[in-house]
Amino acid sequence: MCALAKQISIDTGECSREVASGETVVKSDVYSNKKRTMRAYGAIAYRRSVDDAKPTRCHVEFRIFISFDGSPFRIVKSRISEAELGEIAGIDLVGESPDGSKFAADTWLAEGDGEEHWPIVYDLTTGQARDHSLGDKIQSRIHGCDQNEDFVGVTNAGEALFAIPPSEYDNSSGCGDKGLWRFSLVTGKVMQIAKNSGDKWK
Repeated sequence: MCALAKQISIDTGECSREVASGETVVKSDVYSNKKRTMRAYGAIAYRRSVDDAKPTRCHVEFRIFISFDGSPFRIVKSRISEAELGEIAGIDLVGESPDGSKFAADTWLAEGDGEEHWPIVYDLTTGQARDHSLGDKIQSRIHGCDQNEDFVGVTNAGEALFAIPPSEYDNSSGCGDKGLWRFSLVTGKVMQIAKNSGDKWK
């Protein structure tokens, strides 16, 4: 398999009544490219307001930081979401495109076996970042078997690549490998590009 594995991950733990008021920030380890000219990390600011009418809701801000050639880290993208009781918020630093022009991270919310993905792709050439919710765009195109969507890489064009391996929860014949999918953060459209989730894409 030639796709990038998830490099570095962090999560906040579950949103619950026990989450302290005020803000708690968790940071990932630092990702470095092969030439060590670019470094990146993710941070999640996690808080619950004592004035919130719904005490089981947590406010989550996902932040991506990047540094070039030893310069100070600066935030290149942030987005705010809300997590309900039992949900976990997380960031996966996925890595770079084959030509090194794009850097990708996955911001997500998970509850039980379900996971909501919101990829972020930063263009190292233009300095612009795009983000888009994956939603159920892939799951609506395949036979529903509670299959995982694994963000495995980013193309030179800035498209997020998701692998859909066989279901971990259902071993029936209809729940086999659903392949490799390309997700455009510009149009929001998905396209299957390989029938096997482990196929090469570079």
